[in-house]
This record gives sequence, structure tokens and C-alpha cells, in this order.
Amino acid sequence: MVLNIGEVITAKRKEKLWTQEQLANAVGVSTPAVSKWETGTTYPDIMLLSPIARALNTTVDKLLSYQNELSDEEVDKVTKDAMHVYESEGFDAGWSFCQRVLKEYPNSIPLKFHLGNLFQSFMILKSGIDQQEMQTYYRNAVHIYEEVLSSRHPKYALHTTAILVSYYAMLSELDKAEQLIEGMPSQKLDPDSLYPSIYALRGKHGEAIKLTQENLQRYISRVSQSLGVLCSYARERDDMETAYTLAKINFEMAKLFGMKEEIAYPDMIKVLVSRGDKQTALNYLEEYAQSIAELKYDYSNNPCFNRLTKGLSDTSYIKKILAQSILTDREYAPLKDEPRHTQVFGKLQELANTQTNTFRATDV
Repeated sequence: MVLNIGEVITAKRKEKLWTQEQLANAVGVSTPAVSKWETGTTYPDIMLLSPIARALNTTVDKLLSYQNELSDEEVDKVTKDAMHVYESEGFDAGWSFCQRVLKEYPNSIPLKFHLGNLFQSFMILKSGIDQQEMQTYYRNAVHIYEEVLSSRHPKYALHTTAILVSYYAMLSELDKAEQLIEGMPSQKLDPDSLYPSIYALRGKHGEAIKLTQENLQRYISRVSQSLGVLCSYARERDDMETAYTLAKINFEMAKLFGMKEEIAYPDMIKVLVSRGDKQTALNYLEEYAQSIAELKYDYSNNPCFNRLTKGLSDTSYIKKILAQSILTDREYAPLKDEPRHTQVFGKLQELANTQTNTFRATDV
């Protein structure tokens, strides 16, 4: 953390219309000592901080430019700055930036929550990462989220618990994961499933429709995630018929509701590759690549979700990450000898190399 104590001393001294000599006499030091403080050559002795603060009618915290908490706007800006560093300078630079900021503001729970798992979205940009190194990053994130959870901050408790459960599972610390799950409150009813009826009876039809659409989107996402897990289990057991059926259900559900199929494409392609049906797999891969290239989150014409807030206007970074995930996934390797593979991967490489501007440090 950079201390600007010299600048603060100078500003406060000038507010009192004092000379350096007058401040020196007030705290019992030499005039050259005050001069060195103000130029940043040296810092005052810790025993002098309180006398200096009293002499300048300020506090030690203000003298040290200490900021215990950040505003929501400041947290948002720091998070966007971190994203920009990750994207423009690479994973290592982004990781270092986050660690430095977290040390500078060690008491900001919102900052810890938002920066703690940011590395996951950008880890794909770090080439040659092995399992041990990956676990090091996750273990660091676990420490951060354990601090967030121990703070008992009501806004982040539930989400932090869910994140920690997944991280403990990633690190094979299953006992800790189970303890967190067992400690979660047992919620028999989902309030969001009841509110639409109340809103409708009160005549608040817009609110009722919007919340119902939010519920539908959330439930579909959970079903899709569950189908993906079941598909993975089937693939691990080499039960490709079941895996294909589950992948097909997931894919068709996404299309039926007019949602993006990005999350459902990989399972379909990988199951088809495992079954040896390379041409059909390539058909889906071509559709997947085209879907990524045309990606946008606008449900304004979708009767299931048209009341929801419009999504990102610039999806360039998401396109880049999705393209990069395909290019680095070894499960697509069996397709590399097919002529269409080269063409599709060429398009994906263009997307992966595109300079994005979704997250800019100047955005607030």
C-alpha cells in the first residue's frame, strides 16, 4: 500500500497557514525532518503520528489516507479495472492486480466477493497451467471467501456459501463442502414463486410477469445444469446412448425456450465424437461457431423473457472466451483431420484473437 502521508501533512499544514518550522516545533522535531516527510524521503516515526494528527487538527486514519470501506461505485470500478488488466495484459498481470488491491483494502467485503472468483473467467487465457498450479489459485480464492463468509455480510452469505462448496469440491475437501451444505437454512418454499400471485392480485401485473420470467429463466438454467451433470456421468461410464439422449434434451430445451444453446453445444459435440459420428459432430461445431460469432443477449422478442433487463450490449469478450475454450479443449482433437475442422477453427481463432472492449478501465 502506497502511503501519501507526506502529501496529507503538506495539505493540512498549509490549511493552518503553518510553516514547516512551526509544525516541527509543535511535534518536537527538526525542520529538515518535516521537509523529508513532505517530500516522501522518509516517513514519520510511528510514535509521532498522534502528535502530528493533533497538531494538524486531523486523525491518524486521515493522515495515513486510510479507507476502511469502498463505496459500491468504487468496488464496481475496481472490478472493471481488474477485468481490463486480465484481458489486456494477461492472466498473471490480472491476478497480481487483484492481490495488490485486496491487500490495499483488506476490510472491504464487497471487494473480496467480487474479485475473489474473477480469476476463473480468465484462467483459460493462461497457457500451460497444470493441476497443481490451478489448485493454488482456487485455494487462495477459498481463503478470500472464507473471510467473506465469516464476516456474516447478509448480502453475500448465500452466494459465498455456494461458491465455497464448489471450490471445496474442486480441492477434494468434501467434508468442508458437506458441513457448509448442512449448515445452510432449509428453505421449504421459494418466496419468488409466491410473489407473482400477490403482485397480480394487487394489480401489479408488470411486476408479476417480470418475476415469473425471472423464475422461469432461473429454473431452466438449473435444469440445464443438471442435465449437463447427468450427461457427464453417462460419458464417464461410457454409456454414450444415455449421454446422447441427455445432451439432446438439453440442446432442444434451450432452442425451445429461445435461450442461447452455447452451454448445450459442447456436450452434443463431444458425445457425437465419442460415438465416432464425426460429420454430425462437425455440423454442430459449425453451428456452435456461428452461434458464438452472432452472440447477443436480447430477449425483447421472446415472450418467455421479454420483460427481463436487456443483457450485455457488447459480447465481444464472451465470444473470445467461448472461442478460446474450444481451441484449447483436447476433446475436439479427433476432428482435426477433417477438412471442415480447419475452416471452423480458423474462424474461432479469429474470434479468439479479436481485440475486445467489453470491460474498459474508463467504464464506470
